[in-house]
Amino acid sequence: MNSRLAFFVLSLIPGFAALKSDEPVVRLPNNQNSKDVIALGRELFRDKTLSNPVGQACISCHDPSTGFTFPDSTVNKTSGIAPGAMKGRYGNRKPPSIAYAPFMKKGIPYYDNNAVAWVGGLFWDGRAKNAFDQVRFPFYNPNEMNNQIHNVGRPEVVAKKLRSGHLARLFKKAYGSNVFTLSPDKLFDKVAEAIVAYEASPEVSPFTSKYDAYLEGKADLTPDELLGLRLTTGTLRGRPGGFPFRKSAHCMDCHGESTDLHKGPDLWTNSCYANLGVPRNDSSPYFNMTDRLGNPDGYNVDGKDYIDLGMAGFLYNYYGWSVRKPHGPDPLRLIGTFRAPTLRNVDKRPYPEFVKSYMHNGYFKSLKDVVHFYNARNLTDVRGELIDYTKPDPYGSLKGKPLFPPPEYLDANTLINPTGTSALRGAPSSNSNKVLDPDAMQIGNLRLTEREENAIVAFLKCLSDGYFRR
Repeated sequence: MNSRLAFFVLSLIPGFAALKSDEPVVRLPNNQNSKDVIALGRELFRDKTLSNPVGQACISCHDPSTGFTFPDSTVNKTSGIAPGAMKGRYGNRKPPSIAYAPFMKKGIPYYDNNAVAWVGGLFWDGRAKNAFDQVRFPFYNPNEMNNQIHNVGRPEVVAKKLRSGHLARLFKKAYGSNVFTLSPDKLFDKVAEAIVAYEASPEVSPFTSKYDAYLEGKADLTPDELLGLRLTTGTLRGRPGGFPFRKSAHCMDCHGESTDLHKGPDLWTNSCYANLGVPRNDSSPYFNMTDRLGNPDGYNVDGKDYIDLGMAGFLYNYYGWSVRKPHGPDPLRLIGTFRAPTLRNVDKRPYPEFVKSYMHNGYFKSLKDVVHFYNARNLTDVRGELIDYTKPDPYGSLKGKPLFPPPEYLDANTLINPTGTSALRGAPSSNSNKVLDPDAMQIGNLRLTEREENAIVAFLKCLSDGYFRR
């Protein structure tokens, strides 16, 4: 990144004042007009002529009004799975937010011994090693923007449109009058550079939530919001370290804060992977995409039996191992694991009644449902009864009705806290002030009250950008 763009992006972000010039968030070529590159990226992000057929742009699935996630309330309510440029084609997962993507941990996922988890990469499965890859892939995906020749993604399809398109003037202004003499590959690299510069700009990644205002002493949290912050972080002051709070929802295990705001801001994700036991989303249209002739590179070979392998579907192949199959050999314990997204803008919506979908498959339709799932995944409607997913038949001897459908991928080897071990020692009590169990698990039986669930939701709403202007 050239110095002007670095300063423009970083100077508006709290806690980045001490960032060294050799530690840029996004790297762009030198000697470029940063303001013009960002302006070009903004227009490319909205350009619906760059899909095949025309009609779909980045903003079609990543709209600012919804925190750069999918902007159709009806689709979110029914399936949560976005349609592609080609009629009748759909992705297999809910579109993730692209806000703050340039700030995320770079590189192919790797096992971090300190985190005791796989971390890194972008998209739900980590297949994009950086924000540039995250921009490139949808352009070629047959179920997204579909820029292909003979079912193979080709940059010349995009390059041809750019040379004769309405953004040609902006391209020359940003990259010089000779930019269109570049090869299609190099020209498409400029597309990715400009869009990533825009994504890194304060328009997409502004750090302007109520939580940011609270950190800067510009806003106070309500009692419920403060309680939610404490439950979310597990600490009394809501920051890493310090005195523990009386109870924790263990959100920080995957959605951590920065340990030093002078080195980087709170991204509200550790970029780690887990199998949470999210139920299967039977309403996904991807189950019906079985037309091999009409969509040879993007059809669903398994039909109704399809199971999303998560990171395992990408990483084993990346390292040259054989293709994985559900419930087959999984020595790295990756099948069914997905990347923890940022919690920033998790509730941002254009109007109160707008429905957002959550988790990798869009199964949940409200933050309250998500928090309740984390709290009670292993419970039934019989008080004290637990579902033990390590048993050969977890549901065989239950007296009560499970509060949630079975996990989409039920494997005790990858499922987080399969036994539903409680986050507190001993039996719950209304007047108990029990200490945290050092071996407490992250999900399934957190013993949160309804008021505490609602408080976490209240705090999560404080992470929506646009609370104040810089």
